[in-house]
Amino acid sequence: MSLSELLPTINQLSHQDKLRLIHFLLLAVAKEEGCNLDPTREADPANVLIQQLASTEAVVWSPQADSAAVQALSDLLATAKEASNA
Repeated sequence: MSLSELLPTINQLSHQDKLRLIHFLLLAVAKEEGCNLDPTREADPANVLIQQLASTEAVVWSPQADSAAVQALSDLLATAKEASNA
């Protein structure tokens, strides 16, 4: 089943069920990446997630650090300003 087929059903879920789905997907993706975020299997569930996150690498990207992104945003804003003045 494709994502486009699932989205209408997901939109009909209750808030609580959406949160359960997010939790399920987080655990599934973590497992695929080789991490076990399921706290029920650990002796100290309060620290499991913190320990798992501390042992992973995160890449943070910001358009402020990317000169091409800064220029593209600047061009977009200039175009929008010109269009609103016309």
